[in-house]
Amino acid sequence: MSKERIRSPALKKKIVTADKAAKNIKDGMTVATSGFARAGYPKAVPQALAEHIKVGRRVKINLWTGASVGEELDGALSAVGALGKRLPYQSVKSIRKHINSREVQFIDYHLSHTPEQIRYGYFGDLDIAIVEATAITEDGYIIPTTSVGSVPTFVQKAEKIIIEVNKSQPLALEGVHDIYVPQDPPHRKAIPVEKPDQRIGKPYVEVDPDKIIAVVETSIPDNPYSIQQPDKMAISLARRLCDFLKEEVKKGRLPANLLPIQGGVGTTGNAMLDALSEFDNLYIYSEVLQDKVFELMDKAKVAAVSGTAITLSPFGQERIIKDMDKYRERLIL
Repeated sequence: MSKERIRSPALKKKIVTADKAAKNIKDGMTVATSGFARAGYPKAVPQALAEHIKVGRRVKINLWTGASVGEELDGALSAVGALGKRLPYQSVKSIRKHINSREVQFIDYHLSHTPEQIRYGYFGDLDIAIVEATAITEDGYIIPTTSVGSVPTFVQKAEKIIIEVNKSQPLALEGVHDIYVPQDPPHRKAIPVEKPDQRIGKPYVEVDPDKIIAVVETSIPDNPYSIQQPDKMAISLARRLCDFLKEEVKKGRLPANLLPIQGGVGTTGNAMLDALSEFDNLYIYSEVLQDKVFELMDKAKVAAVSGTAITLSPFGQERIIKDMDKYRERLIL
């Protein structure tokens, strides 16, 4: 695995166990991790840290993420009292009681504003970033897994970086990512994206390799998203949406392939996307990409898809991740 996924000779020397990497996280630190909508978040190091605390090590950290993450991160750390402050978003049931009882200070913050505010220094210094990667390039740059989110800013601002290289994620993800960090005001320019299939950045996250203090090899998959079969209401809504869009096309108010689509997350959102199979040559420009997006690609209904996270059901993980080769030419994260 190391030769194929960890290509930097210098970083091969920094491969350690999750247990050893977790020892770098000290009490009072601010830690940021990759992860967005339960996709692409580190799993081994947070769980190792939780185990340290269970046997008496005292550590409480401030935790920043891109968006929601899985039980292996929020759940494991909140269960052992390891979280002091949490931002900008969470969706794990087990952490809610700790927030509501004020054991954990929680800042519910707009996801798109968070990286910018971190770069401004509004939340203070960032001690360590823990990032999940598909691979590390020869230059020590990070190829993310199933999400991007705030990772480019986290690695830019962190004093130290730990990388989890996850072999459960396909190498076919390499080339899917398009990493672009806008300049901060007053030097910011318009982000030059005019259509969903346009690429404006680089296929990796640039990072100072000297900041990387540990590389951990893992094979833990993302925590799957629970998607149920749509009920009669969701099916009815999807049907009505489809009829409305077809009428708009008929009257010339929409092109035959519609305008770029953003899909919601969850069972109803998937039902809505399923209804779009009656249209061709669709463009999807969305935050989170779920099962039905890839099913539309299977049906040759989609020209291109752009998002920041791939969040799948258990069935979707089993099928779609293994077949990433056939989606990668039409997919941008």
